[in-house]
Amino acid sequence: MHPVPLTYAGAVSKNSPARNPSLTLMLVLASLCLGSVSLAQDGSRWFQIEVSIFSNESPADRLEERWQADRTLLAYPEKLRRLDQLSDLLLLEELKLPADDSPVEDVVAPVTEPDLQQIARELILAMGPEPLRPAPADKPFRFYDLARDAYLNLPPSASDFQQTNAALRRSPDHRLLFHGLWRQPVLPQADASPIYISGGLLYGRQHELQGSITIRFNDNADRVVIDANLWLAEFRLVPAADNDWKLPPIPAAADNDWKLPPIPAAADIQIDAPPADESTLNYTVIRVFQFKQSRDMRSREFHYLDHPAMGLVILVEPYEMPPMPLADIDFQ
Repeated sequence: MHPVPLTYAGAVSKNSPARNPSLTLMLVLASLCLGSVSLAQDGSRWFQIEVSIFSNESPADRLEERWQADRTLLAYPEKLRRLDQLSDLLLLEELKLPADDSPVEDVVAPVTEPDLQQIARELILAMGPEPLRPAPADKPFRFYDLARDAYLNLPPSASDFQQTNAALRRSPDHRLLFHGLWRQPVLPQADASPIYISGGLLYGRQHELQGSITIRFNDNADRVVIDANLWLAEFRLVPAADNDWKLPPIPAAADNDWKLPPIPAAADIQIDAPPADESTLNYTVIRVFQFKQSRDMRSREFHYLDHPAMGLVILVEPYEMPPMPLADIDFQ
């Protein structure tokens, strides 16, 4: 399967060295130096991770293999967490949905995407932002530190995948389901934190794409490893008598559906998405494609994980955390 006209065949070096042996040696030594200074104060090694996950829309490719419900285990790992979002700091009480199962129409009348954008602008201008959740006494509210906070989804302006994602959006044979860019300490398998992944269209409380990825070290701590456990589901409204597929409930640590999803930019609105007033409909899962792979990776290389129904592109780079700025103290 060829996802997009790119050159990701297993692994492709981001910066291909010249064939000059001296220059190659210099580049190798420079990369070792860069890797050695990416230590945090606690001794952990930090990396910047960027991932794009996309679907393969070809029915013939999707049906190359048969997935059976009784032979497919869909489960979330322990210690699952979600990526923090910059939009978490801008969630207003007036835009929250109830935590219980009360109908949405009892709280706010259904509105269209442009109406939501206008309401959000007016409320933010009138009231200002406030924390997503009450801050504990020992951890007062603060803004995110984009240079030092782990598991914070960074803005698209910092992305190396802008051209890749643009090619996926233009492709008639693929859809971009998820894109994430964050930094984290990479730890051994026993200490690593799996990250909740969701994307694509939303059906009730379940997304097309769900699952987890874990970024960790191998046993020798000389390679970064990605463990991907994802599934892509197909839904319909009419129940199937012979359907045995069941999706696991979203863990509480990753469940962020009690609030309204981030308001998309006009260019990102998917016209084929289920209408907003259909969020309470009962959708039936008719087919699930599981993507379960592990890959040892070299840093500063693009790695592509293939699958009949989807693909994953990932780039891992050592990250040097900048020192804390010194306080500007006036001794006069």
